[in-house]
Amino acid sequence: MEGNGMIPADVDMAALEAQLRDDGIAFGTANPANEALEVHLQSASAVSEGAILQNAGIVVLEMTPEQPADLRDIAHDLADATGRDPVIVRTPQASGAVSETLTRHQVESAQRAMMAQPDYGEGLQAFASVASGGVTAWPLFFAAAVASVVVAAGATAALVKRWNLTI
Repeated sequence: MEGNGMIPADVDMAALEAQLRDDGIAFGTANPANEALEVHLQSASAVSEGAILQNAGIVVLEMTPEQPADLRDIAHDLADATGRDPVIVRTPQASGAVSETLTRHQVESAQRAMMAQPDYGEGLQAFASVASGGVTAWPLFFAAAVASVVVAAGATAALVKRWNLTI
């Protein structure tokens, strides 16, 4: 992963990196609510589905940059620097996330689920739940549907023949 965008000047990447290395959770500003929110996020990560958040980096910023896409660039650079995966950056209005182990579809679907939850802990659990659902295997689903239709048609034909029914 390589960040190639612009990191807003007011984002202290060194401080975020140090916090992520410490315990996987980072805050962009010192805020009295951070301590309680950190405990809440740690708890949500611990009970989330699967191992999706086992090595995650979670960054909370109070403001969305002028370009919300910068959140993804922040996540990329922090993932590169810390080895955390996925790295999720959340503000009250937007999010950005990257992962080497999840598909782009999983990450984007998980972000939408997360942002639908105003509570950051519940949002994190929603992210993990949707991301662990993976990608639907449409060819297998289609094959199963076709097989079901063939079995149903065969069963119907057998019943018609057995009972001498006409259709």
